[in-house]
Amino acid sequence: MGPVRYPAFTTHEERWEPDLTSHTGVPKAARRPATIVAYEPGRIGDLRLRLSDDVIAAVTDAERAVRDAQRHSASVGVATIASQLLRSEAIASSRMEGVQVPSHRSLAKAIAGEQHKRTVAATVANIRAIRTVYERAGSAERLDIGALRAVHAELAAADRYLAAHAGVVRQRQNWIGRDANTPVGADFIPPPGRLVEELVEDLCAYANRDDVHPVIQAAVVHAQFETIHPFADGNGRVGRALIAGTLIRRGLAEDVIPPISLVLARDRDAYIDGLTAWRFDAEHGAERWIDLLASAAESAALATMDLADRVADLIAGWTEQAGRPRANSSALKLIHALPGAPIVSSATAQRITGANESATLRALNRLQDAGVLQQVTVGKRNRQWECVGLFRLIDDMERGLSGGQRGAAASNTT
Repeated sequence: MGPVRYPAFTTHEERWEPDLTSHTGVPKAARRPATIVAYEPGRIGDLRLRLSDDVIAAVTDAERAVRDAQRHSASVGVATIASQLLRSEAIASSRMEGVQVPSHRSLAKAIAGEQHKRTVAATVANIRAIRTVYERAGSAERLDIGALRAVHAELAAADRYLAAHAGVVRQRQNWIGRDANTPVGADFIPPPGRLVEELVEDLCAYANRDDVHPVIQAAVVHAQFETIHPFADGNGRVGRALIAGTLIRRGLAEDVIPPISLVLARDRDAYIDGLTAWRFDAEHGAERWIDLLASAAESAALATMDLADRVADLIAGWTEQAGRPRANSSALKLIHALPGAPIVSSATAQRITGANESATLRALNRLQDAGVLQQVTVGKRNRQWECVGLFRLIDDMERGLSGGQRGAAASNTT
């Protein structure tokens, strides 16, 4: 049945030379060359893992739950929650790397107003990067190094440090650890730059296969990507997007993607331990990591179905409050679109309704008078309205999945 264990890794003693172009704020010890030990993972292009019945059962349960989440959301008519799930994923994934991110409400206000201030720009860029992964996966486009570079470029667009490295596969050594100035004492030192492109090509060969359980494939793709660490920074956010991208490409989901990063963020130590086991525990590491990812996917999928039910109930309540607007009316179109656009401007509302400005304004005023919407900006120019109740449902889901945590900051080099 092929290899039982994760393919053997190797290590390399490397001479690390610091970048001496700037000494500002860099301790003297970090300006000295050092000998480090870099990790080279085994190749996975043709990987065949033999897993226990318990892990296969966990994988099967996770795949069933992800499929059910997509079907259930469609059956209750709330596929519009897809955009909120994507935002939850982006927020959680960013927080795991210590990126300062706004609340759902602040993010929605910025997107509705099309004014991406610096405080939300990084999260909006991450949303775009994740959406790029989803769209490419949905089109069945094969994963290759160019696709990964494009996703990283999207992510890096709003980050002053990352912008200089946008879409560039690294050649210099990077590392994971608390000290951004030196790899000495780092928690993990990925492969030397000269090996990265070959390793990414091998990763893509595995990612494009169709003979592996989708959840197993997603777990392996993510773990191997994080191990290679092909970019100067931002690897965690790109790598976590590949989890859902794999599930979409393999047909488990279309657009309703459970926010798996919310669950992974709940116990970041377990997440890191799982990746470490994948790298170093040849006997049991693959099973430990795949089981953890499968459990996270199932939990996120079950929460997604619960959110869909709650949003369906909320829409029904809004419809009653608004006096049951007639079919195809601007008011009803807005009601059904609100889960995907919980804060709307008049321009956004007009795009949703397809009606003229005065008809759209009448619909907005009707929903405001009914208590479905509340105005959140003062004055008559550039007004925005927030739907009542949706953010509470999203917050409840996130608290449930994250154990009440808002996401721990990760090392500054991930």
